[in-house]
Amino acid sequence: MAAEIPTKEPLEIRSGDTVKWKKSIDDYRATDGWTLKYSLRGNSETIDITCSASDADHLVNESATTSASWAAGFYDAIGYVEKGSERFTVYEIGRAHV
Repeated sequence: MAAEIPTKEPLEIRSGDTVKWKKSIDDYRATDGWTLKYSLRGNSETIDITCSASDADHLVNESATTSASWAAGFYDAIGYVEKGSERFTVYEIGRAHV
C-alpha cells in the first residue's frame, strides 16, 4: 500500500527527498481554473513551485532530483492562487527550512 499524501505544507524539506503534498482550498478549486503556486525566498535563492490539478485539489510533486538542487537554508514561504488576472495569498510562513 502506498503512503498517504500529506495535506499540509511541510515545515522542513530534506534535500534529495521527493516533495509531495495535496492542498484542498474550497474557494479556489483547481476544477474552477485556479492554480496554486508557492514561492520560497531565502537569502541566496528563490524556489518557485507550481501545483498541478488533482481533481479539485492542488498537488505539489517535486522530484528528489529537483529538491537536491535547492540551496540549504531558511526560507519565507507564501502560497497563492491565480486565475486570469486575479491573485490571492492563501498561505504564509516565515522561516521554513530546506
